[in-house]
Amino acid sequence: MISALPTLFDQRGAVDLDATKAAYEGLADAPVDGVFVAGTTGEFTTLSDEERLAVCAVAGAVFGPERTYWHVGAASTHQAGQLTAVAVDQGARRLAALTPYYFPATESALLTYYETVVARAAGVPVYGYVFADRTTTTVPPELLGRLAGTGLAGVKISGEGSAAVATYLAAMPDPQIAVYSGADLEFAEVVGIGATGVVSGVSSVLPAPFLAVRDALRAGDAVALEVARERARRAVVATRHGNLAHLKAVLELRGVAASGLRAPLDGISPADRRALATDVADLL
Repeated sequence: MISALPTLFDQRGAVDLDATKAAYEGLADAPVDGVFVAGTTGEFTTLSDEERLAVCAVAGAVFGPERTYWHVGAASTHQAGQLTAVAVDQGARRLAALTPYYFPATESALLTYYETVVARAAGVPVYGYVFADRTTTTVPPELLGRLAGTGLAGVKISGEGSAAVATYLAAMPDPQIAVYSGADLEFAEVVGIGATGVVSGVSSVLPAPFLAVRDALRAGDAVALEVARERARRAVVATRHGNLAHLKAVLELRGVAASGLRAPLDGISPADRRALATDVADLL
């Protein structure tokens, strides 16, 4: 169970590293297996390279290098390669790279992209990340299997249900390649078909329900799993499936400084904020 972390901003819109660190420290006591930093939940497309690396470094200091996945994906192979090299120099021991975005990448370009990132990582594990709905780059299962063959340690698949994840699993050239889903609600389903687990945005602010799902799966406790899954479902629904404004409002309920959004999205309304506080009161 890997938590996808938000990035916090001050009232002027600048990255607030102190507030970001406080949010991460609030999660660090929870026994999450890892954290995914500066990804979609972290609003990475709104960050400069320097800001992104600084946020990842904060997470690495809080969670330790072995639990921290630095996101180095970029719109171009050139930028992703540079981010990769600097991240490794700064102590990254886990890397993740979204496919190129905006321009729909060709197969040959994708192979070059991941070959470059893996080479610049110099032995540090790299995890691929596909999210067709957000990137315009479509990666069918057979192609993802070829991309994994460039030396990826694993892949994250977002925007797809467990049935699609199963087809990606079947295409992996090596069963040791970790496969994660970005679907918070399908933790049990994807593990049931053989995936490694989930990378969950909602768990970054409400970790307890998802940790309970993980622990019930590990223990093979069907009764505990049913209870935990319902609580996790409630967390996802209450936060509007990981809406960034709602996630940051939950952090405020946990005592973290208020943060605005850089992403071009609406903030949470007063009425929604009140409803959210009621809905998650027993999940904090």
